[in-house]
Amino acid sequence: MFKVPEGYILIKKEEYEGLKRTILEMSNMIEKLTRRIEELESQLSKNSSNSHKPPSSDGLKKKIKNNREKSGKQQGAQPGHKGTTLQFSEQPDETISCKVEGYCECGEDLRLIPAKGIERRQTIELPKKLIKITEFQIEVKECKCGRTHKGFCTQTYRIGYGKRFKSLMVYLNQYQFIPRERLQELVRDYFGISISDGLLESICNECYNQLEATEVSIKEGLIQSLVNNFDETGIRNEGDTNWIHSCSNKQLTHYSISKKRGKEGIDEKGILSEYKGVAVHDRWKSYDGYSCEHALCNAHLLRDLKFVYEELDRQWAKEMINTLIFAKRKRDEENLTHDIIRFIEGQYNHIIDLGMQEEPVEQPSPVKKRGRKAKNKSLRLLEVFKERKIEILMFMYNMDVPFDNNLAERDLRMVKLKQKISGCFRKRESADVFCRIRSYISTIRKQGYPVLEAISATLSGNPFQVFPVIYNPPAEL
Repeated sequence: MFKVPEGYILIKKEEYEGLKRTILEMSNMIEKLTRRIEELESQLSKNSSNSHKPPSSDGLKKKIKNNREKSGKQQGAQPGHKGTTLQFSEQPDETISCKVEGYCECGEDLRLIPAKGIERRQTIELPKKLIKITEFQIEVKECKCGRTHKGFCTQTYRIGYGKRFKSLMVYLNQYQFIPRERLQELVRDYFGISISDGLLESICNECYNQLEATEVSIKEGLIQSLVNNFDETGIRNEGDTNWIHSCSNKQLTHYSISKKRGKEGIDEKGILSEYKGVAVHDRWKSYDGYSCEHALCNAHLLRDLKFVYEELDRQWAKEMINTLIFAKRKRDEENLTHDIIRFIEGQYNHIIDLGMQEEPVEQPSPVKKRGRKAKNKSLRLLEVFKERKIEILMFMYNMDVPFDNNLAERDLRMVKLKQKISGCFRKRESADVFCRIRSYISTIRKQGYPVLEAISATLSGNPFQVFPVIYNPPAEL
């Protein structure tokens, strides 16, 4: 007769299989709950330095470690820096001569002695009257035949504002973001006159209409450009969340507003659908559907890597941070030789292999579920580096491609400032006016034009011309 050893129990095969499935299910459940706890805890650890959250969400009490490396330089101007100061004007509006008068202690009359030299001093001041009112008195004559004749006058309206005044209003409202009510207060306090909401709106609409051809020229230049930066940001419009899409490079900027963030909103702008150059963006999925070449923003990836390393304790993320920063340093030093590029690629591939070994292996679940299996943040990021290596390292292969997408974010910063000051757009027309005028202003600033003069030229019917960069196909990688 078979005797069961001490410490063992005898159960049926069906019961054993049932216990085995239960243990496996519990193990998978524990792993799933552990992963969920890890994700929830990680949300509390996210800030602007290790995620895509804006700095405004950090709060005042949090101490955020800056991602920038210390240069070791002292604060302030560095040795050899040429300082700047106010320069004398060679054409002052008024000259006051300060004569030497009286008598010297020796009794000599100082007025009779010729000047040895002139010491110059100048004061920059606002005039007491900041506006100039010109009246046209048009002579009217009646001929013996009964016909009436009037003198020629350049002004067609009875009373109104000149081009320079209108340009200043557009400049302060659309460029300096002074809201209408505060702008009206400023005009009343400084100029002693009152302006209406209707006037400000009509001036901006006039500028908007004059810039129609200029906007087309900007878009054509961007389509032909070798490299463009793309980004989008949310803004309130007509009581709903809309999206302002930007496309820009070092010389041109274009903004457009849409109710959609994805492909539909991007296509409304009409640039990326025709673009064949390199599109730099932040891994937003909608950009991937276009047939141009792509380059990913490494600033976003570095923040993601920092989070994975600091919060999830993945060593591969730390190694990848060092590799990307090393590659950027060599690029900035213009020292990306063929051997260094191959070395960086080898390090990159080695880190991917280490990461795959470091990620925990998930046990297969006995219960089949529909859809893709959920992955933790670390594994998802690792797969991005594995599958999109060329797009991440594009800045090494093409010197026209930047390391990050910071140019697009700098261009969109003014949009967020507009939202911070004004809160929203009440009408879609106002948003369209803002986008077109702001596209023009950003473009002429990049090309070195004075903004106020450019706006004045626009209201005169002759906006400044923009000069796009002609696209040249990149060499094969």
